[in-house]
Amino acid sequence: MSRWNCILVVDDDLDLLRAYQEALALDGHTAVLARDGAEALRLLKQGLRPALILLDLLMPRMDAWEFRTRQRADPALASIPVIVLYAVETGLSAMKALEVEGFLQKPVDLEVLLRAVAPYVARGGWGAHPQ
Repeated sequence: MSRWNCILVVDDDLDLLRAYQEALALDGHTAVLARDGAEALRLLKQGLRPALILLDLLMPRMDAWEFRTRQRADPALASIPVIVLYAVETGLSAMKALEVEGFLQKPVDLEVLLRAVAPYVARGGWGAHPQ
């Protein structure tokens, strides 16, 4: 799987995961799905290197804050860009503590989602181009 168009989508809502996957596929991207931060980290530790991670803010088992703490602590994963998807704002300082590239409020308009994703896949993610 080429990294330049792969997007890891992390959300505990299966219907939303499927909607994101379909929208991303229609735009020519591969979406790898994870139901929470723990599953996403497992996929990353197994070698998945997406161009971007779309990360739900609040999930069972491992939320966005714990995921980002673990992601940033791993040099192999720290540089992967992240956009957080949120339904409930939890305060500006808490949101800023995530140190991510951006935020999208749910429900996310699919055109807005695709525009947010475009800069990361268009430039080849974080340096990986198809071979």
